[in-house]
Amino acid sequence: MDAPMTLSEIQDFLAVADSGSIRAAARARSITAPAMTQSMSRLEAKLHVPLLVRTTKGVQLSDYGKAFLVRARAIAREVQKSVDELAHMRGDSRGMLYIGTSATPTTTLIPHAVADFRRLMPQVSLNIVGGLYRDHMPLIRSGEMEFAVGPLPAAGIGADFAVEVLFENNLVLAVRRGSPLAQARSLRELQHAEWILSGPASQGPGAAILDLFARHPDLAPPRIVVQSSSLSVVQTLMMESDMVCALPQEFITSPWLQPFLVQIPVQEALPAYPISMFHRTDYPLSPAAELLATLIKRHAHYFTQGRTVRPTI
Repeated sequence: MDAPMTLSEIQDFLAVADSGSIRAAARARSITAPAMTQSMSRLEAKLHVPLLVRTTKGVQLSDYGKAFLVRARAIAREVQKSVDELAHMRGDSRGMLYIGTSATPTTTLIPHAVADFRRLMPQVSLNIVGGLYRDHMPLIRSGEMEFAVGPLPAAGIGADFAVEVLFENNLVLAVRRGSPLAQARSLRELQHAEWILSGPASQGPGAAILDLFARHPDLAPPRIVVQSSSLSVVQTLMMESDMVCALPQEFITSPWLQPFLVQIPVQEALPAYPISMFHRTDYPLSPAAELLATLIKRHAHYFTQGRTVRPTI
C-alpha cells in the first residue's frame, strides 16, 4: 500500500508551481533545494506520475501536474479554512473572506452588511470581487470564493449551487440629462434610438430590455450598439451620446449618477429581475461567510421593506 501524501508535500508542490523554480520554492518554504527535490520525488512516486518537467529555465508543470494543481490548491484552501474556523470557535476570528457581487447589490446591500460585519468581525479581511455570475461560479466551485450575489440566468446555474432570491430589481430607462430622448413617453418613440446593454443578454438588464421589446411584436427590436458589464463604461458612453440604457432604479437616484442621467418615463411597465445569493450546495460556509451572508439577507429584507434608514447591529 502506498504511503499517503502529506500536507507538507502538497505545500511544497504549490510553492514550486507558483515560483517555477526548485530553489525559489525552497527559499519560500525555508528548506534546502535538495530537500525540496526529495519532497517532489516522493510526491511523484506516491502519485505514480511525473508532476514536473525540468527545463533549462527551471521547472514547468506536466499535464499531470496541471491537473493536480487544481486539487492541491483546493486542499490547501480547505486546510486554511479549517484553521480559521477553529480560530473562530476559540474567539480569535481572523483570515480572509472572498465573496462576489454585481453592481446592484454593491450599491444597495453590501455597504450596510459590510459595516455591520466589520463591527462583529474586525479581524477578518474581505476580498470583494466584482462581476457577474459567470465570473464568480468558477471561483466558488474551486472553493476560493464562498458565495456571490447578483442576477442569474432564468435557466438556472445547475444543481451544484444553492440559490436564494434576495429581492426583485426594478428597471427604468435612462439617458443623459439634456438628451431629446428624455422627452419620450413610450417605447415607440425610442424605436430608432441606439441602445447600450449594461451586461450580457442572458440575464439582468440586458435580457430584461430585450424581453420587453419581445412583448411588443409591433415594434422593431432595439438597436444594440454597445454591450458592457462595466458600469463605468456604460456611464461614460451615455454621458457622451444619446444612447438609451435600462438600469436599476437605484442607480438613477444615486448621488454618483443622478447628476448625469435622467429617467425616461415611458408608459410601458418595465420587467424586474431577481438578485440572488448563491454558493456550493456541497460546501458549508465558514462562520465568517455565514455571518456576512446573514447580514446581506437581513439588509435585503430592509431594502424590500422600503426602509430609508436601516437598523445597525
